[in-house]
Amino acid sequence: MDKKLKLAVIGKPIGHSKSPEIHQDFANQFDAKIEFRKDKVTPDTLETWLDEFFKDGGKGVSITLPLKEAALNHADEISDRARLASACNVIYLKDEKLFADCTDGFGLIKDLEENLKVSLKDKKILILGAGGAARGIIPSIIEKNPEKLKIANRTESKALLLKEDLEGKIDLKGKSLTFQAGGLTDDFLLTDSYDLVINSTSISTQAGESLGLPKALFKGAKLAYDLFYAAEKTVFMQESLADGAEKVSDGWGMLVEQGAESFRLWTNLIPDTSRLLEKPID
Repeated sequence: MDKKLKLAVIGKPIGHSKSPEIHQDFANQFDAKIEFRKDKVTPDTLETWLDEFFKDGGKGVSITLPLKEAALNHADEISDRARLASACNVIYLKDEKLFADCTDGFGLIKDLEENLKVSLKDKKILILGAGGAARGIIPSIIEKNPEKLKIANRTESKALLLKEDLEGKIDLKGKSLTFQAGGLTDDFLLTDSYDLVINSTSISTQAGESLGLPKALFKGAKLAYDLFYAAEKTVFMQESLADGAEKVSDGWGMLVEQGAESFRLWTNLIPDTSRLLEKPID
């Protein structure tokens, strides 16, 4: 790989992103040359940015909030993973076409099962949020045959639409899965106890903000997992621990693992993630 690969991560906010450092670590493992930038892009500027990036020799883009659903409209080909999720977190150029894929679910499952040793089979799982981040992980979670999956969102109608959309795409025959959706209300949240609670909302990107969840929600929870990553525990993680969760984790492991899968799509090379998992980038 003599020519420098032109890569990027886009979204808003984007200043906190460690994707350039992660992918530089991957590239160094193979003595590959890359140029990895991070750009603030909104849904209004997405089409223009993508056109200019790929016309200027771009190879691949990582896509984060709030662009994961809108970005699908700008791809020539969509993977099954992205189609099921109705969202993508990576677009790359191949054979003069733009391919959209979703590596978020892959990254989450690998982090949960291999790194954190958390099995999802027959577990009760609650996902907070019903946007592109939730869409990206739910199909992969369903594949692991949990006993129950609930989606709760501040706007209940959005959670119900997401559930309806997924049920129209995913074959649930043969799965003894209870799949529910509702609002962030005590009446909906507290009808069950949960093994795993996942925060997929953007609340943790807003320093100091809280979802105001009921304290009883985390009693008996084995793990509270925040898809957002940060140097310090997020408010969601702090509150989860204080309210009874046995263990908390941010999304650093997921970010690294989904990044490794994206790097494979871009380069056909499979990087070792162990060093980054052991020592996160400051």
